[in-house]
Amino acid sequence: MDRVKILHCSDLHIDTPFKDLPESISEKRKEEVKETFINIVDLCKKEEIQILLIAGDFFDNLRVYKASIELIKRKFKEIYKTKIFISAGNHDPYNKKSFYDLIHWPKNVYVFKNNIEEIVLEDFNTVICGFSFNENYIKERKLKGYKVPKKYKNYIKIMVCHGVLTTEGAANRGEIFYNPIVEEDIKNIDVDYLALGHTHTFSGIKKIGNTFYSYSGCPEGRNFNELGDKGILIGTIGKEYANLEFRAICKRKYIEITIDITGAISYEDIEKKILNELENIENNYNKNLYKIILIGELEENFIFKEELLLEKLKDRFFFLKIEDKTTIKIDYTKISKEYSIKGIFVCKLLKKIKETSDLEEKEILKNALKIGVQSLLEQEVRLDDN
Repeated sequence: MDRVKILHCSDLHIDTPFKDLPESISEKRKEEVKETFINIVDLCKKEEIQILLIAGDFFDNLRVYKASIELIKRKFKEIYKTKIFISAGNHDPYNKKSFYDLIHWPKNVYVFKNNIEEIVLEDFNTVICGFSFNENYIKERKLKGYKVPKKYKNYIKIMVCHGVLTTEGAANRGEIFYNPIVEEDIKNIDVDYLALGHTHTFSGIKKIGNTFYSYSGCPEGRNFNELGDKGILIGTIGKEYANLEFRAICKRKYIEITIDITGAISYEDIEKKILNELENIENNYNKNLYKIILIGELEENFIFKEELLLEKLKDRFFFLKIEDKTTIKIDYTKISKEYSIKGIFVCKLLKKIKETSDLEEKEILKNALKIGVQSLLEQEVRLDDN
């Protein structure tokens, strides 16, 4: 056999708590992650996948429900013709206290131990190499100095592992805590395909030396740092050959858009601008999770409160987050010279903003200035009124 058909996935984080979401939505998303897992297994069956590679963080930390474990075992048994290889990651390390060691896995499942192993599949003329994290952090380069033994030179060689692609300098300085992998390591291991996990974004199919490699990314996004389509890789691997495609399989996407609301003088104006912008993306706002960043300049007399806008819009969305980055059309320098609480407040904040060189602190102070002025504009008190 000169080709094997594989499915490469990673970072499912089954039973992850989705802490950033309200409880009802969090529970729904947890179930949807399991539904996506079911879809991956069903895809293996439909596409007659010979080898399923799970490159770490299959579970999420120390909490997994018994029902989830039973589901996983049952689904894996359904694809008994598919050989399944799991490399445990930093969120689900393999040790005596881990779920991996406690679960009685079906015969077609192999979980790699802490040192690099080679498992031969004679029927596929393939050798699968891999290892698992045994704790949450691995600062050493696990692949450094490793090369597939020469006795496997006529086999298709595949490796699956969890880790971070980085520079040799960063690895040597101990800056990477999750199995640092450098280009030289990939070049030297002498495999036809390296299936990676840890990074939650599809990296594209890349090549160093004779080795193709890729991060599949996560099948389901978990927050607004994981935007857009999420999925798996599917295709064929051979000697110095890889033909893989990315398939989006996520139930929902995290979507972030920035909308300029300059000139808006009411919540109805803002709502209209938002909905018009979203029509260019999709009509069914109830499907995905949205983060809308509002920018632009608002009139001094329009006191904008994001919670009020959210209340008006939330029923249209599965989940909506509003981030206000608008500014007020106002002359702060002029106000700072006023003899009023507002004037004193603005004067002090402008001074602090000017004095700090920390960009993050500067943004915090600017936001405090805006919020403070808006609050004072609602009910201004002048010191010279009495």
